[in-house]
Amino acid sequence: MTNSDKLLERIVKRVNQSNDSLDITITVGGTLITGRLTSRAAWLRSSIEVLDQVDGMKGFAGEFATEGGSLDTEDALHLAEGKVVFGAEPLVFAGTGFLRVPLVKVDSWAIGRVDIRRD
Repeated sequence: MTNSDKLLERIVKRVNQSNDSLDITITVGGTLITGRLTSRAAWLRSSIEVLDQVDGMKGFAGEFATEGGSLDTEDALHLAEGKVVFGAEPLVFAGTGFLRVPLVKVDSWAIGRVDIRRD
């Protein structure tokens, strides 16, 4: 993998292998995103469930499962309960609640979530 953080790759690999999760905050192109790092398997299951609920995507859900299940590299991280923190209003991801980010796009990261309180 080109230009990715080897330590972050190792963390993603551990999460994928253990099916555990870890709170994390990342920046991607100047956008601050916080959430729970989760396994590729959890992301895949959730995505398949959502695709299977849409009439026009039911057939594709099987293809998605096959192709997504063959992914065996740690080239992307998967955030559950992701929130975009940087900006006027925090945004929460809808749909599956997961965000898939290629590791080469991650500019920086920190273990833990950012908690925004606006008084």
